[in-house]
Amino acid sequence: MRSPKPSRAPKPRRAPRLHDAAGRTATERQLRVLCTATGPTGFVFGLLSLDTFRAQAWPAVPGLALAGWLLVFGVPVLIGILASWAPVRLLRALAVTEGVIFLVLLGFWLVVRAEPLPAGADIPWVISLTGIPAVAVAAATRDRIGWGYTVLVCTLSGILRAATSADPHPVLVGIEDSLYALLVISVFVGLTIMSRRGAVRVDDTARISRAALAVRAAGLARKRERLTIDALVHDSVISTLLMAGRGGIPTETLARHAASTLDRLDAIRVPRSTASLPGPEVARRLEQLTIELSPDALVHGELGEGLRVPAVAVTALLGAVGEALRNSVEAAGTGVVRTVTVQARSGGIGVVVHDDGVGFDPALVPGERLGIAQSIVGRMQRVSGGAATVQSRPGIGTEVEVSWTPEPHLPLRPSRPRRSTLSSPDAPTLPRWSSLSRPDSPTLPRWSTLSSPDAPPTPADAESIEELAPRTVVRLPRRLSLAILVMFIGVHALLAFGDHEPLFGLPWEIAGFVAVSAAAILISRSGDDRLPRTVTLAVVALSSAGAVLVSYPMTAVQGTPFGHWYLGAITLLLVVLAVRGREGLAWIGYLIMSAITIGWALRHGLTVVDGVLLVVRHAGTLLAGTLFAVGLKRSSIILAGLNRARALSGAAAATAVAAIEERESQLARVNVLCRPTLERLARSDEIHSEMRAECLRVEATLRDAMRARALFVEPLVAAARAARLRGVLVTLLDDSGDHPPVRVAEVAAAVADQLNALESGSLTARVLPTDRPTIASIVIEARDNRLLVITPDGVLREA
Repeated sequence: MRSPKPSRAPKPRRAPRLHDAAGRTATERQLRVLCTATGPTGFVFGLLSLDTFRAQAWPAVPGLALAGWLLVFGVPVLIGILASWAPVRLLRALAVTEGVIFLVLLGFWLVVRAEPLPAGADIPWVISLTGIPAVAVAAATRDRIGWGYTVLVCTLSGILRAATSADPHPVLVGIEDSLYALLVISVFVGLTIMSRRGAVRVDDTARISRAALAVRAAGLARKRERLTIDALVHDSVISTLLMAGRGGIPTETLARHAASTLDRLDAIRVPRSTASLPGPEVARRLEQLTIELSPDALVHGELGEGLRVPAVAVTALLGAVGEALRNSVEAAGTGVVRTVTVQARSGGIGVVVHDDGVGFDPALVPGERLGIAQSIVGRMQRVSGGAATVQSRPGIGTEVEVSWTPEPHLPLRPSRPRRSTLSSPDAPTLPRWSSLSRPDSPTLPRWSTLSSPDAPPTPADAESIEELAPRTVVRLPRRLSLAILVMFIGVHALLAFGDHEPLFGLPWEIAGFVAVSAAAILISRSGDDRLPRTVTLAVVALSSAGAVLVSYPMTAVQGTPFGHWYLGAITLLLVVLAVRGREGLAWIGYLIMSAITIGWALRHGLTVVDGVLLVVRHAGTLLAGTLFAVGLKRSSIILAGLNRARALSGAAAATAVAAIEERESQLARVNVLCRPTLERLARSDEIHSEMRAECLRVEATLRDAMRARALFVEPLVAAARAARLRGVLVTLLDDSGDHPPVRVAEVAAAVADQLNALESGSLTARVLPTDRPTIASIVIEARDNRLLVITPDGVLREA
């Protein structure tokens, strides 16, 4: 990459590994881009060095010399071939191997062949490759190792150049060669390290953004589920309880409505969806869920594109697997091996979650523990074609197997309809909730207006994911850029004026040096990632002018080893243009430089081939920079789409899991509060006064749960029920939305104390919005009316 001088069974994989191509991180893709560029670059430099190698091959052991040449150039080519699919560990090992081989060859030359070579052919073929192993080591190791290796090989390269030089001043030639090598290679090593750092930042940002999007999606899903359940309670449960409590409706009608409400509560457990998902998408969601709940779990298996799984089954599978993983983490803790095996099975899907933790005896699980009975087994049994088994023994571990298999001769999509009415077709028309509710009742959305809680996030939900890709242009840090600029000017000043140039050409060489240096300064001063077109054209013009000025007074016979120094300098500038997003203009600049060089050769009686040979060696350096730039740009575009897809998939998985959990939680609360009463209503032939009073109390409690979510905690729930039994009118409200106060427990306790002290009258407690100076208010209307407020630090005082 440095410009030559002028003249067994597979092991389980850790998540995420179900989809290798899509699961690659930005860091891995950056390494593969560099490895891809290494292949053709090594091949080109190997071809260019072939003639020199044949002339300098060690005659004592020609086979060993050929083996060394094949290894040092063959390993980069092999890395390039394997770059797109080989494991990262193998690529890194090959890169380090290339670095070691190059050091061995340098050591061999220094120990065995450190002697002057014939004049005009005194550059050892091995040092023409110095840049490739240096960049390979920088890509595969830590920053300090990469920089240390670069300095080492450049120093050894300079020593070898001094030892083999036929120049009267070999030490000076060695120093110039070493500094020039350090300059060129530092640019590539710096770009390699900075692109890797950028990729690491992208990976970190992507993880954080995906997690944030998943949290946001889960929050929205929970809110939709709460609204869904609230709408059902609003339109069905509360209306039935109010009708029963207030009287005036025939008992048979109330019983039918109570039974219909119970059916609807049961039906809502199975989300309505007519969609189905392809196997790879199901695998991605299971993979994302595993990463979130148990990052150390081992995931293996895959699903084919031909498999289609109903959204209902996917939701149940995600919920059951998530519960199994949570139970495993909580019960078995860390230090155990967890595996999640995903496989196609009988036209469906099976997932096995296994750990080698402490295990348990299923027969000893208390009946009130619903984690296994309802959240795993019951959840799968409620899905057509679903099944689940749990096997565990103390000291052995636990295995949870959940599966879905399509019913024979049935469509994949669930055909079970959800009840959309609360009464039979012949039921009498009943008054709507709005005519039965109290004036202060909240207006809730109708069931039919709510979006599906299992709908996946749309692309609009992932607007922040657009930035989750590495920059398509890599720039060096300001300090490193300035250091390389100073080195660029200093090294080329040494090359241009350190070899006793003839005085008659000195003014032309000074002018050319100034032009090339100005182009370098112009590049370093540009603040844009992609160089502006005007700046790029100016750099190409200055570089071309520098080539004309330096070459004009030169003769065909050069007495200095670095007479054509400007070709390497211009090539390095063109490499920076390519890396800064101007690949096309960089190659146009190279063609202009080639035309100027060929014109110079013809003017001095040389052939076109002679001119081409002067510039063709620099094509390898520019090719390396171009491949790096193009590969990084392509990888960035692909990664942007993949990050977006991963984020949406993760959000969809989080949405499904959150929807299940919230639905189960809300339904459990509703069932605890009202199911016994509804079941008695459904079985009743006559409704007496005590049952009517109980219906009103249950209706009031449900209202509290809906309107005062933050306050629906003990001891306030029990205090409110007891106060209502004493005839106190209790109204609880929560205006804090999704941001309840930190001291909500103190608020609930204060309201409960006030209720316990009331024998009659009314009490209205309200949690206030977050922008108020107090967090809650309590209005008491009894023998003495009072207005109390609660401060943010939980203190109750008179208003």
